[in-house]
Amino acid sequence: MKLPLSVYYITQDEELRLPESLAKVSGWADEIIVVDSGSTDRTREIAEASGARFVHHDWQGFACQKAFAASLCRNDWVLDLDADEVLSDELVSNIRELFSKPVDSDIAGFRMRWVLSQPNPRHPFRHDKSKKILRLYNRTKAVIEGEKDSNNDRPQVKAGRVLDLKGDVLHRTLISLQQMERKYCQLSTEQARFLAEKGRKISNARLFVEFPVKFLKYYLVHRQVLNGWFGLSVAIIAANRNFMRLAKARELQMLAALEKDRTTD
Repeated sequence: MKLPLSVYYITQDEELRLPESLAKVSGWADEIIVVDSGSTDRTREIAEASGARFVHHDWQGFACQKAFAASLCRNDWVLDLDADEVLSDELVSNIRELFSKPVDSDIAGFRMRWVLSQPNPRHPFRHDKSKKILRLYNRTKAVIEGEKDSNNDRPQVKAGRVLDLKGDVLHRTLISLQQMERKYCQLSTEQARFLAEKGRKISNARLFVEFPVKFLKYYLVHRQVLNGWFGLSVAIIAANRNFMRLAKARELQMLAALEKDRTTD
């Protein structure tokens, strides 16, 4: 029996990872929506073969894409998934049990544990710090603020309680270092635009400490030190993304100031 729940994705060229994720939600979710920003591979074919509604929407940033996808859903309860995220069997079972009866009206959403899980078990990447995220929520009580180029794509709770739901979201995020670096380059550029447009002040001191502080966070706190040379590489790429979002924002602000001075002369 289909549950009164919509599942939505935002995608681009995800033919490799999308099938496994879709397989875990097809059959019991009332609706699956895939919002795509211009795939040139088999993403559309795969989505439609699973019964999903496929919608093209030009890329506007993570928050905008997800806000748009959520707006297309016909159910109040929605599950926000990325193509590289797969629900564990335990989590699927708990979601089905949860929606087999009416959910308490004062509940805004549910957090789930988000853990790294590589598609290739031989990949030299094993250890990471897990975290709980809010991805299953009621759209009448929580909403994603769709600000252009914003990376804050998490739902903001307006009313109600948020509870934990047992089970894992398996994050099949890493294909290669090249893919990770390319993804983080896009991400840092979007974050920089958002910071610059908001007028965030970025000091020299912040620029100088950002990389070493974030490197130590990923390398030690997130335990990439346990992954040898590969963990070292991941920590450097991740810390560089944090640094570059600030450096790019500072550069955008500088160029905007120069252009303003030129036009006022």
